[in-house]
Formats: sequence, C-alpha cells, structure tokens
Amino acid sequence: MEPSSSAFNYADYPVIVGIDFGTTFSGCCYAFAQNEEVIDIVKWPKQNNHVYPKTPTLSLYRKGSTQLVDWGHGARRQAMKPNSVDFLLLSKFKLYLDEHLQQEALPNNLQVIDVIADYLSAFHQHVCTELLKGFAGNYDQSKFRYCLTVPAMWSDRAKAAMREASIRAGLVQRGDHPERLMLISEPEAAALYCEKKSEQFNLVHGQRFMICDAGGGTVDLIVFEIDQQPGGRRTLKEVTNGHGGSCGSGFLDLRMREYIKHKFYHFGSINDSAMEHIMDTFVNIIKPEFDGYEDHFLDLPASMGLGDLTDESIGLENGSLCLPAQELREQVFEPVIEQVLQLIEGQLVQSPNNLEAIFLVGGFGQSNYLFRRVEEVFANRVGMIGVPPRGELAVVRGAVYFGLNPQIVTERVSRRAYGVETRMIFNPELDPPEYSVVGVDQRTYCRQRFSVYVQKGQSVKVDECVSKNFVISYPNDTDSDLFAFDDDGPPPRLTTHQLVKKVGHFPIRMPTLEGCRPGDKIPMTIRMYFGLTEIKIECVIRDKSFVFTSSFDASDSYSGTAGQNQLEYPGSQMMPPPTAGLAAPNPYALTDPAGSQVSLHGHQQSYTYGTPTMSNAQQAGYSTAGGYPPANNMYGGGYPPVQGGGDYYQQQQYSQGYPPSQSYYSGYPPTSQGYPPSSYYGQH
Repeated sequence: MEPSSSAFNYADYPVIVGIDFGTTFSGCCYAFAQNEEVIDIVKWPKQNNHVYPKTPTLSLYRKGSTQLVDWGHGARRQAMKPNSVDFLLLSKFKLYLDEHLQQEALPNNLQVIDVIADYLSAFHQHVCTELLKGFAGNYDQSKFRYCLTVPAMWSDRAKAAMREASIRAGLVQRGDHPERLMLISEPEAAALYCEKKSEQFNLVHGQRFMICDAGGGTVDLIVFEIDQQPGGRRTLKEVTNGHGGSCGSGFLDLRMREYIKHKFYHFGSINDSAMEHIMDTFVNIIKPEFDGYEDHFLDLPASMGLGDLTDESIGLENGSLCLPAQELREQVFEPVIEQVLQLIEGQLVQSPNNLEAIFLVGGFGQSNYLFRRVEEVFANRVGMIGVPPRGELAVVRGAVYFGLNPQIVTERVSRRAYGVETRMIFNPELDPPEYSVVGVDQRTYCRQRFSVYVQKGQSVKVDECVSKNFVISYPNDTDSDLFAFDDDGPPPRLTTHQLVKKVGHFPIRMPTLEGCRPGDKIPMTIRMYFGLTEIKIECVIRDKSFVFTSSFDASDSYSGTAGQNQLEYPGSQMMPPPTAGLAAPNPYALTDPAGSQVSLHGHQQSYTYGTPTMSNAQQAGYSTAGGYPPANNMYGGGYPPVQGGGDYYQQQQYSQGYPPSQSYYSGYPPTSQGYPPSSYYGQH
C-alpha cells in the first residue's frame, strides 16, 4: 500500500455530504464547512406526490443481466408495469452484509458489493446534480467529502465491504486519502442529531442516554455519556458495546403478509396485485397508526373478487375485513417488538448507572406502538422516553454533524477483542508441548499465542493507540495479521482456537534504507488505533510510515461449504485463509524487546516490487498516544492495499453462508417485498 504524499487537509473539502444507505430507504444531507447549516435533499427522481424525504433502496435489473436499469421510485414503477416479467426488482440487499442472516444467492450472478455500488452510483449522481443546482455549484465533486452511516452490529468485514462499494460507485477514488470517506455507526450519528437538535435534550456532564435507532431492516442501540468539562466543549463517549439486530419494521411487513395469507387460506392464494394493495394500506395507514388498542378495517381490493362477501369466521363483512387489535399485536407486532425490547434490555444491563433518557429515532422509531411498549416496560427505570422531531432524518443529519466535527465523539467501546499472533515464554502448565519452539536466544517459547491489544467492552479514546516495537532483518518484507475474539469472557491463549478469527492482513514492504546491509536488524513500530469506527494500523520503519484502513479479510465471520455461491471480493482484498491447526515454525519471527516475539511473517524473496514513495513520520515511541488523525500520519494509497507482486496474495474467494432462510429479492409481480415507497416509516 503506497502512502499518500501528505496528511489529510479538511479545508480541501468544504462540502460535507452525509449518506444514510438504508435497508428500505436511503437519504442524503449536506452542509458547507463555513456555516454548518445542514440541508436535506428531498427531491428524488420519479417521486411524484411522495413527500417522504428519502428514496426507496430498490434496484431494477433485466433477467440475465448485471446492468442496472433503474433505481428508487423509478425501479418500483417500472416493475409494476404489466410487461415487466423480464425484470428483477432487488430490495433489502443491505441485509446481505449482515453475517447473522442466512441469505440466498442474488440472481443473475450478481455480487452484493456490485449491487450496492450500482445503487450508490445512481444515488450519488442524483445527489451531485441536486448539490450543483444550489450553492454547492461553486464547487465540483472533487471538493466533496463524505460521511456514510453503517449499522452498529456490522463486523469489520462488512464495513470494509461498504467502503469498497463506495469506491466502486465513484464517491471517492481508490487513491484518495481514507478520511475523504468516513464511516460512522447509525446510532452514533443519531446521538449527534439528538444532542444538537432535540429540545428534550437538556442533559449535563456525566449523564447518560440511549439511542434506539429503529429502521426498516435493523435496530441499533448504544448508550452515550455527556462529557463536558468546565469551560470546555460538550462531547460524547460510548459507555456500552453498541449492538443491534435485524428486527426492523420490514419484518412487520413479512409477518403481515403471512397473517393475510392465513386469513384467506381457504379462498385460495391471493393474487400479487391484491396483496400489494393490501400491503400499501398496511404500510401507509395501519402500521404507523397502530397503538395496540384499536381494531383496524381493511377494504379488500376489487381484484380479489370478494367485494360483497361476508364470512364471519375471519371477520369479513361486505368486503371489509376487520383486523382485531389483539390479532395484530400477537401475530404481527409483538414478535418483532419483543426483539427490540430485548435489545434495549441488553443495553441497560451493560450500563448499570441510571439512564436519563431513551431516544427512539429512525422510521420504525416513530411507531406509536413501539413507543407505547418501550414506555410500558422501561418507564420506571429511565428518566424519560422521547421521540425527537424528524426522527426519520436523525441518522443522515447526524452523519453530516460528524463530518463537520469528527472529534465530537471522544471515546468508543470495542465490539470485540483484538490482538496479534506472538511468541511468548513457554509455560509448561498451560501451553501445549507441540507449540514449543526454541528461539535464537536459546529460550523456549510458545508460538501462536494470542497477544490481545484491546479487550471486548474496553473503552478506547479515539486518539489512543497501542504501540509495540519489533526488529526485522533487512531487506525482508513482512506482513502483520490481526486477530479477533467475539465471545465474552477471557480470550483464548492461542490464535488456533476455533473462536479466534483472523480478520486483518497488513502487508508491509521494506523501504530502501541507505547504509543498511542484508541481515541488519531494523527497528519497526506498529501502532493500532481501536477507538475509531474503522480500525487504523500504522507501521513505522525508521522515518517511513505505512497506514492501513479497513484492510480486512474477506473470510471474517463467514463460513462456507462446497457448492455454495460465493461473495467475491477483488483480488487485492484477498489474503491467505487462516491456517487450520498447527502452523509450521516461523524462522522469521520478530523479536519483541519486551520479551515476546510477534509472528510477522518475513518474505525470503528478493525485493523486486520497487520502492514505494514513502513520507516522513516521527519515530514511534513505545506505548505512545497522539491526537487523531496524527499530524505525521501518511495514509496509504487507498483501499484495498495494492498488490506488490503476482504471488503476494493468494487469490481466494470466501462464501457468504447459504442456504437462505429468507429471500430479499424477487421478480415482478412481487411476492415478498411489501413496502411501498410512500411509507412514512420503515426506512433505514
């Protein structure tokens, strides 16, 4: 990865664009750095009389083609036409990046990163057109920088995939400084909005509040604490390990479909046109207004041919179907709402101190019934439960606030334990004998030990780095692997443990150093920053610096079996798969001055890649910390890291984990979507 020629200069990008790429709806806002007024983009192609300020996350392809035909409102309109049998309407494809959900293969041999990139490309072109119509017309797109929101529960790999899709979509170039595109978790963005705009937000230093960001596909939660020292500015710090689940309002739609099918089972199947009409009524009227008490009535569409029918057994009278509140509660709402309540409970358990407030944001967060149930369950444990104004825009507006002031969040909680593979002094009582190896100092070491840099649940300041020193023989190249442990409890001792995953790979090329001879021992420092939305790793060799962002393994959290469809990543993202079982002793293990050795794998081949242009950086100290972004940091040439040689990476594909438990696409006429673009909630 070639470092860039200079540090990032925010002043070079005076227009900040926030993008909320949602499961069912996507939105965009922007601001100018000089006045910080946030402007919503509310005009979307072919929206007609829809006043909802977002556009549907829908893409239309021809069967057998990977060329995008239309997107957003236009995609749905085209798919509803009678002659649309040759089209495929893709929806909810964001969920393909959630490793917790089993998905079926996308049609037409489409890959999820390309599908997201296609949508973002069309979305971005429209956004640029709208910006250039207004005051942003004084700037071209090269002066824009971006802040993209991602679910709190996403893995490092999913975030890396989102960054890659954004690059393919043309938001930024692969060689741009990584900070031209920043990622922020959705509930964190919503917290910034609440802190900035909500009249209910009158919290003071030391008080805590929870964000429950409930959208169409996902529900994300984090607890924050206000940090405001006397005379200082107010900032936020995470105090819980933010998490979430796929239990957004789109899952209410799926349950409603099944409920209606069951009601009319003895009449035969419901035609697609009638089902879409019913779902329109549910999404636009019943779902947002439902409070758990009132029955609702549904006038059946004429296409069902049941206009004058009465059937008391299902509550049908003269073509009007009664939907009892109890049935809607038990069969449609409660199974999904209960998952949201469990997520809130999980955050409360993590934050033993009293919470002053829970803020419900996102489209689903505007639901009357969700508000009622949260109030019933948690009102006696929380100071207040509030719904901020325009909560459906909380995330995308918060993304712009973050872009304007990235330092407003000063502390985050690590979602997993991270570390590297090291050699440590062998302990015969704890270490397996087959892992013992004698070092050059004739001492016995245990190889493949998991040296943890940051624990799961540990609070990490955004400017805090973990730094370790090593030595490497000149002129060998090397690489560093990052490992992660997701479970609770103490991390295992060995990286070969089944729950320890190899998630990051950072190739480090030895620069040409004047006066050095082959075999000379060269000091090297590795600094890791874990307090950011994306992990950043900096390697310093003398006065040269490499910095990596999101160089994460495509195998992270994904397992596959033969015959499954595979999620393809570009070759430059590939890395060798984790070695199963015991690895061969590494003759190039580097000596750690602190007494352990890190298994950074040296390359024997001669240096044939050419010397990349490197930028000056200060010599690393041991266990130092600096402000973020550090003034001396020179970022690599974009993401993913550039390959130095044909055999530098193994070209390996990783599969996504099939078979599916749920389909999130269909041809038209539709059979499974169930969310019209005019919905007043369910976005994200």
